[in-house]
Amino acid sequence: MSFYSKTPRDASSFQVFSDAMLQDDSLPLSDVIDAHVFQEAFDRFDVDFGCEEDAVYTPALVLWALVSQGLFKEEQRSCNAAVSRIAMWWASQGRVVNDTNSGAYCRARKKIPDELVAYLVRTIAERAEQSSDLSEPLQDDQANGMRTPRAIAEVRSQPVAGRILKVDGFTVDAADTEANQEEYPQNPSQEEGLGFPILRCVSLISLATGMLVDLAIAPYCGKQTGETALLRQMIGTLRRGDILIADCYYCTYWLLAMCKARGVEVVMKNHHKRDDHPEDAQRICKGQRKVVWTKPQRPTWMSTEEYASIPGEITIRLVDVTVKEPGFRGDGFTVATTLLDHRVYTSQWIGSAYQSRWWVELDIRSIKCSLGMEILRAKTPAMVRTELWSCLLAYNLTRLKMMQSGIDGSRDVRSMSFTRCMVLLGNSWLLGGARGANAAMIEVGQNQPLGEVVGHREGRSEPRENKRRPKVLKLMTIPRAAQRDSVRLAA
Repeated sequence: MSFYSKTPRDASSFQVFSDAMLQDDSLPLSDVIDAHVFQEAFDRFDVDFGCEEDAVYTPALVLWALVSQGLFKEEQRSCNAAVSRIAMWWASQGRVVNDTNSGAYCRARKKIPDELVAYLVRTIAERAEQSSDLSEPLQDDQANGMRTPRAIAEVRSQPVAGRILKVDGFTVDAADTEANQEEYPQNPSQEEGLGFPILRCVSLISLATGMLVDLAIAPYCGKQTGETALLRQMIGTLRRGDILIADCYYCTYWLLAMCKARGVEVVMKNHHKRDDHPEDAQRICKGQRKVVWTKPQRPTWMSTEEYASIPGEITIRLVDVTVKEPGFRGDGFTVATTLLDHRVYTSQWIGSAYQSRWWVELDIRSIKCSLGMEILRAKTPAMVRTELWSCLLAYNLTRLKMMQSGIDGSRDVRSMSFTRCMVLLGNSWLLGGARGANAAMIEVGQNQPLGEVVGHREGRSEPRENKRRPKVLKLMTIPRAAQRDSVRLAA
C-alpha cells in the first residue's frame, strides 16, 4: 500500500480533520465534523492567515497539528513534534519543508484564539447530541445488547425532556513563567518560586455522550473563582428540560433556584451543613420527604436586582440512598432533588442518577491523565487557554469517534475504552490526514474502539494505593534561582 496521496490534498481545507478521523459520508455523525463546521468557526472569529501560495502553516494544518499535540504525551507533545507532523504531511504531497524550526508554527498558532477553539468544542458536542437519538428511553433488552453499564441503563430507562449533565471541577498546572503566575497565581500556601500557576476549571459533561458541553476557567483562588461561582457562569448553557447531577458542594439555594428558573432539574447530594431530616419536612413515603427551603440573606457577590428576582422559597424532595457495595464511603446518604414526582422518578432512579455521577470522575481522568492535560506547557496565559481548549477538542473528537463506532456496532459509548480510541486516532492522525482514508482504514477505525468492554465492574473494591514507587529526586525547597546562587557560592 502506498503511503503517498494519489491526489494532492488541499492544505487550506479542513477536510484534513475528516481524513484524520477516518471519516466517510456513509458513517453516522460524519456531518458533525464536516469541513464547513471548522470553516464557519474561523469565519466567525475572522481568523485568516497563510493565504500565500507557498504557505506551509495554513489555518487548517495549524489547528490539525495543535489538536495532534493533545493526542500525544511527553516528547511527542512538543511543538517540534507538531512541526515534524506538518513537514511529513507536506512530504506526502511531494513537497519538502526545509525549515522545521518551531518558531514559525508557534507564531501561527498564536493567531488562533482560545475562544475559537472553545467554540468548536461546544459546537461539536451540541451537534453530536442533536444528531443522535440519545434522548429516547432505553429498554432492558436494548441496554443489555448495547452493554450499557447498569446505573446508566437505569437512568436512561426513564424519558427526560433534555440532556443529563454532570458537573465537577478540577485543576491543572501551567508552566512557571512570570506571565502565567500573574494571571493564574500559584497556591498561596506555597512559598514564592516553589509552586506552579494553577487554573481552576469546572466542567459540564453529558452523561450519554461523555462529551464536554462547556467549561469555565478561573485562577485557583480569589473572588468569584470557586466552583459554584464558575458553574453560575455556565448557567446560560443549561436548557429547559436538562437534569444537572452534582455532588454536595454545589447543593446551594442559589444554584438550585437559578436552575429552577431556567426549567432545569437537579439531582445533588444534600449539603453536609443541611439537615437530612428537618422537623418541618412532609413525609412522602419511607426514605422520602418534601421540605421547603427559604431564601437566605443576600450574599455580597449578588446584586440587589438579582437577589430580588430569585424566589423566596423552593420545594425540595429529599431521598435517602442506601450504599451496600464494599469500598464505598459510608452506608448511605441523602440526595436533594427538584424532581418532586416520586412515582415517575423513583428513589431507585434517583439513586442510580447520583451513582452515575461517578462517570464524570472517569471523564476528568481521561482529560487530565489519558490526554496528559494535567500539566500545560504554554508560557503565556493566552496560549495556556488555547492549549487547554485544544486538548478538550481532542477529547470531544475522540468521544465522537467512539459514538460513531458505537452506533454502527450497536454499543453504548459508556461501555467503550476512551484510551483505546485515543490511541487509534493518534496513529491515524498523520496517515489519514495526509493521504485520506480508504475503505480498509475506515473499517479499522469503526472496529477498533469496539474491541474492549469497560464499565461493568459491579461490586469492585480496590485500595486507593499504588504499589510502584516513583523515582523522585530531592524536592526543591527554595526557588531555583536562589538554589543556583547557593551552589555557585559553595563552589
